[in-house]
Amino acid sequence: MKFLGIKALKTQLAEGSLKQSDVFGYWLASSLLLHVLIFPMANEPTKWDFVFWVTSLVVIVVMLRQCYLANGGESGARFSDKFVSIAWVMTLRGFLFVFIPLIIIGSLIIGFLGYEDEIINNLIDYSALIDAFIFELWVWFRIAAHIGDIRETRLNV
Repeated sequence: MKFLGIKALKTQLAEGSLKQSDVFGYWLASSLLLHVLIFPMANEPTKWDFVFWVTSLVVIVVMLRQCYLANGGESGARFSDKFVSIAWVMTLRGFLFVFIPLIIIGSLIIGFLGYEDEIINNLIDYSALIDAFIFELWVWFRIAAHIGDIRETRLNV
């Protein structure tokens, strides 16, 4: 894996000699860096904001590795092609068919409870974190499953 040497990386890419484990490493490093950049920065982040952030970090590492293994690990092929394209579709589908319905259902339930404003605000915050976490898990599991399906299809042909 290269960190600052773009020439050597371009050579590997041009020759097709970039190993799948290096591709996984680039994805992992990029994902971790991006996640560090979204560290909870609210005016008053709660402990739950930090718990969600750490839990999400663990999910990223574990599920990215699961996607890599579903692709066949080092012996897999075109991990980035599969990962990016499937992640795009699953993220959109998850947003439309998982996240938005969870938000609507959660909002309706919280609205029907009729608590005081402060309690309602806390419930909304916690509900949004839970909804986001369910959405994140759903997307990652679907990506890994679909990558595995492609590999299984290729092996059975």
